[in-house]
Amino acid sequence: MLIGLFQEIDGLFAAASRRLGLTPQQAQLLCFARHRQPSSGELAALLHCDKTNITGLVDRLQRRGLLTRRPDPDDRRVTRVHLTAEGEALSGEFQRVIDTTLTTGFSSWPSTERDDLIRLLSSATSGLRSRPRQAP
Repeated sequence: MLIGLFQEIDGLFAAASRRLGLTPQQAQLLCFARHRQPSSGELAALLHCDKTNITGLVDRLQRRGLLTRRPDPDDRRVTRVHLTAEGEALSGEFQRVIDTTLTTGFSSWPSTERDDLIRLLSSATSGLRSRPRQAP
């Protein structure tokens, strides 16, 4: 069941990304940068890819004027990604598209069931994030 749900959500995510002229990974990167100012290493972990992939992703988004790189104020060896005003606007639009799509998709559910789903998904996400990571 989780794989089926993942496929549906992944499809919605990909369609929303394309609609806004982004790849799904670019959209994810913008969403992460919207809520924090990640380093390349942090982005690689969040996006489950190699740091060398992050360089290309960040380069393309920077050329589009959606983000900038800045040195970390506490450790100048680390560079952090910050959204520009245009990047903030686009990531906000992406979030609105996703929210609207999901809200519409679950509109036939009673509100108590929607609230239960949100609570359960939040709990599942927290539980999975807090588990010890195993080497691949």
